[in-house]
Formats: sequence, structure tokens, C-alpha cells
Amino acid sequence: MKRKKKESGQNRMLKKLQHKFVGIAIISLVAIVFVELVSVNLVNIYQHDSDSRSILLLIAENDGVLPGGNGSSALGAFLNPFGRSAMTTETKYSTRYFVVKLHENVVMATYTQNISSVDTDTAFQYAQRIYDNERGFGFIDLFRYYYATDPATGNSIMVFLDFEKDLVDSLTLASISFLVGLLCVALLSFPVYLLSKNALRPVRRSIEQQKQFITDAGHELKTPLAIISADVDVLEMCEGENEWLDSIKSQTRRMDSLVKDLVELSKLDEIAPETEHELFDLSAAVLDTAMGFAPIAKSKELRFDVQVQPELRCKGNEGELRQLVSILCDNAVKYCAPQGSIVVSLYKSGKNICLDVYNDCEHVERDKLPRLFDRFYRADTSRSRDTGGYGIGLSVAKAIVTRHKGKITATTEDEASILFHTVL
Repeated sequence: MKRKKKESGQNRMLKKLQHKFVGIAIISLVAIVFVELVSVNLVNIYQHDSDSRSILLLIAENDGVLPGGNGSSALGAFLNPFGRSAMTTETKYSTRYFVVKLHENVVMATYTQNISSVDTDTAFQYAQRIYDNERGFGFIDLFRYYYATDPATGNSIMVFLDFEKDLVDSLTLASISFLVGLLCVALLSFPVYLLSKNALRPVRRSIEQQKQFITDAGHELKTPLAIISADVDVLEMCEGENEWLDSIKSQTRRMDSLVKDLVELSKLDEIAPETEHELFDLSAAVLDTAMGFAPIAKSKELRFDVQVQPELRCKGNEGELRQLVSILCDNAVKYCAPQGSIVVSLYKSGKNICLDVYNDCEHVERDKLPRLFDRFYRADTSRSRDTGGYGIGLSVAKAIVTRHKGKITATTEDEASILFHTVL
């Protein structure tokens, strides 16, 4: 029976990168299609409005009659690929309108022969509704109207043009164009997703090569480091202890620690079997691991306090979680301010188990806290030799937390202390 395997951290990172790539491409595509569709529909609405104004003016200028012939907006003529006008000799037969004429505010005549849905009484009612409106163009119900008065004669004319067909045509074009746009976006999303895999292939290859290099280099360095360490021991037996041999031993230990951390980090990025996670007593594991740092803290005159809620059980890899506690405690001891305090807490919060490691420190910058989990990053590079670290421990801690589907953050309230908060 095959064991089910988890997805590696690197694969999750590549998938997130691929999803971002696809998301940006699709959003860009949607934006382009949306702008194009909105532009087309706005131009269409403008053309209909311009043509209706032209027709209303023609009717008003010809004493309530729409003449045959050509005449169109400049934009409409420009957009017509065949160079034909929107108005033809047939326009007067297809245009539905009615006219109301007034003389000194008294209705003199109504003309409704060019529209079947409006009779004389209805035309009179529409005239009354716009009587007090300003002169010019306007809308009323499904009609576009033009209201003009000749100051010299006192004659007024109201021309009402049925706008329903233009409105239906505009809405139909908008619906069809947006449906076609959505279909195009949906159809293009699939090749974008396929192409994203090819685009990220060099990134995937580079990450695999980097991981393989770290693993190979780690294994290759183990042998010469072991030989150097053995040679130093022999020299000590022959020549006795001196500062040069002590320096070689110190640097060899630091190099050996770095190699182990790199190999461990590489292993954490690999796929791990599901069976590695088992239910165990996390309280006992944290208490046992944290108390191992109490003597070190005491030798540095630091206050070390462990507060563990008993009988908290967790499903995970006990060895890795012990390593997590060890990394956080070691980091706290190394960077704790002189005469400072270290507090390790484990408690239940809702459905989650929280691990807090607090320590006083000389100074910490808020904007640098998120970078503490980056590989080889050190907030204080001048202390690298004193502390003996390489800025890789917290990267291992974050990888362990990520493998357990948890979250780890670093915060500070006064920039003179730091709290590592882990949620499992």
C-alpha cells in the first residue's frame, strides 16, 4: 500500500507563484476586454443619441415633418465602414414620432400619424408634462424630445421621438458583447494556465538545482570537516592547547553547525510521508526541551521561566516540534539583553495550541521583524561571530511550522523585547 505524501514547501511556493502569474494575466485580460466593451457600448449609445438629436432637429426645422434624404452625425459616418449615412430615404418611414405645436402657450395642433401607440389625448398629456421644462433636448418615459420656441412669433414646437427601439438595441448589444467577452476570457484562461507552467519551468529547475547543490555540498563538506577536527585533536595531544588550535576548533564547529542546518532545511523542503505525524504529548515535549536551556540562561545571569499548560496533545512530528522549541529558546538565550528575562509559554487558544517565546533584547526594529525568517538574514550582523549563528535557525523554525500547517510571527511592543508567537 502506497503512503500518501504531503506537498513540499517548494511545490506550494511554485503553485502560489503560478496562481499569481495566472491571476495577473487573467485580470489584465479582463481589464482589456472590459475597457474595449465599455468603449464600444459608449460609442454605440453616443451614436444613437447623436442620430436622435439630428432627427429631432430635422423634424423641428421642417415644421413637424421628417424629410427624406441623408444626414448623420460625423462620428456615425466615420464609424460606418461602408461610408453610408445612418439616415436614408427610408428613415422617415421607420421613425416613430409625434409633434405638438403651440402658439403663446396654447396647443394649436398635434400630429400623431407617424406613431400608432400615441393618440391626440396622449400627445396633449405629454405636452403638458414638459410644458414647464427648459427648452432643448430631454427624456420622458421612452421618448426623446426636443422643445423649442420662436421668441419673435411666440410659436413653440414639441417633437417626441420613440426611443424604445434604440434603447433595446443598446441593451441587446451590451448583453451580447459582455457575454462574448466573458466567453473569450474563459476560453483564453485555459491556455494562459498551460503557458504559466512553461513560464515557471526555469524557476522550478533553478530551485531543484539549488536544493540538490545544498544537499550535495553538505554531504561533501562533512568529510573534510571531520578530518580537520580529528587533526586538531591530534595536534592538541602532541603540541598542547593554544589559541590557534582553539580558533580552528571553534570555526570547525561553526562550519559543521551551518552544514547541518543547511541539510536540515533542505530536508524540510522535501516531501514527507503522512505517517510521520502522530498524536503526542506536546506539553511534556516543550517542557523537557525548554528546561534544557535553563542552565545556559542561568550561567548568563538571565531569568528563565517556562509556563506550560499540562496535557496538551498535538498531532505532528515530535522531533521537529522539539527542534522548533530548541531553535526559539536558543535564539532567545543568544540575543537576550544582559540581566534580561526569557519566558516560554504553551497554552490552548480556542481550537489552536499556541507557543510563545519572549525575551528582552537591546534593540529591535519593527520593520525588520518579517525578515527574521529569511535565510541567512541577521538583524545585527556585527554580532554574528559572538553568537555563532548564521541567520538560518529561524528559517528552519518557519519551515517546521509551515509543514505543520501553522503560523509563526515576530512582534515587539517597545522595540526592547521580542515575542515569537506560534500557532499550531
